[in-house]
Amino acid sequence: MLFLSLVDSTIRANYANFGFVPYGQTIMGMLHYPDMHPFACEEMDDKENKLHRQDDISPFMVARRGECSFVQKVRNMENLGVAVSIIIDNRPEMIDEILMSDDGTGGGIRIPSMLIGTNDGDKLINWFKDAT
Repeated sequence: MLFLSLVDSTIRANYANFGFVPYGQTIMGMLHYPDMHPFACEEMDDKENKLHRQDDISPFMVARRGECSFVQKVRNMENLGVAVSIIIDNRPEMIDEILMSDDGTGGGIRIPSMLIGTNDGDKLINWFKDAT
């Protein structure tokens, strides 16, 4: 179980069982949300997402659950240069009980990814849109 901290709030999250899990580490970065690709199921263009790796040491990207596997979403984000992938669940349920499982192709993924709840995800996206 992981807890993300956001402006005096805590978001419950659950790590995937593939990719890198940064136990005992703190990762901080800038949040990105791909408006044109909210599910992150297609390869994304850096220019569309305003992701500038040289200016943003650890870009985090948020995407919605559904339409493709967790592994495909995370791989597309990693290929874009994202350092941390955050997937928003598509239905209200206990995040502690959901496993972001490997579909058998996640062996080469090197970034951490996590699943957060629907309500927390919507709040995070709204906060992001208000802040930009």
